[in-house]
Amino acid sequence: MTPKKNEKIIFRELDGIPYATAVEAINIANKFPRHVHSGYIFSMIDTGIRRVKFHSQKIEFSAGEMCILSPGTPHSCESFSKGTSGPHSYRALCVDKNFMQKLAEDICGKHCPAPGFDPYVVYRNTDTESFNTFFDLLETSGSTLERQTTLNSFLYHAIQNLSSIPPQEEDSGPQEKPLARVKDFITKNFRKNLTLNNLSEIACISSFHLQKLFVKKYGVSPQEYLINCRVREAEQLIRNGTPMAEAALNSGFFDQSHFSRHFKRVIGISPGRFIAENVSSVNRPEQ
Repeated sequence: MTPKKNEKIIFRELDGIPYATAVEAINIANKFPRHVHSGYIFSMIDTGIRRVKFHSQKIEFSAGEMCILSPGTPHSCESFSKGTSGPHSYRALCVDKNFMQKLAEDICGKHCPAPGFDPYVVYRNTDTESFNTFFDLLETSGSTLERQTTLNSFLYHAIQNLSSIPPQEEDSGPQEKPLARVKDFITKNFRKNLTLNNLSEIACISSFHLQKLFVKKYGVSPQEYLINCRVREAEQLIRNGTPMAEAALNSGFFDQSHFSRHFKRVIGISPGRFIAENVSSVNRPEQ
């Protein structure tokens, strides 16, 4: 099996997310001997084929399909491309088993076993939107809350919809006062690098129920509300003549691309176009 010259594999330790590692692999051509992992592995195949052997049975995972392994699952694997030995590309999330159990307990509201996944299943109905968004966020210095929320959304979906014995969701009630506390806290502190732990502690409810109930009551997630507060603040600063980069920084954004992406999503046009069409030449900031 001849490796490609541009093969690479990148392991990313994540700020504010010590319980997970992200892996991006391109053109990896190899045979991996039998081994086990201490945590959960969620591997999305992007190109080529991964053939995984469990005991005497071989399962093939193609582009767009996911292999999910619970901790301690013995397996070996090799890569294929175009029907023969060759490179494949994939992205993977390696998640601590204790954190996965915590998420399951967030859902059911009590102690429960860690979730289990059938290694023989080729998973096609995963939350690819959250998975892809999470990896996109790795390319920018996005907020901790944004990354945590996106990762948790993917993992909650996996636990509820793909695990062998999904936990029964707890009925937590409307929690109107805790949700109001969180909304008020975000309104006053949106410039800070907030985390899910911050918001869950304020609400005194799990991150799972916080995300779900916040959307039900306010129509957006806590993370979306946070971004909206930042964008509206930046918009007002720009209208008042603050330079774009300074407005982004003073509103809580971490870099220009992070700011521009969200500004266009909320306002509908890029910051540069907004300035050209809405800020007079007298008050227009120099960029």
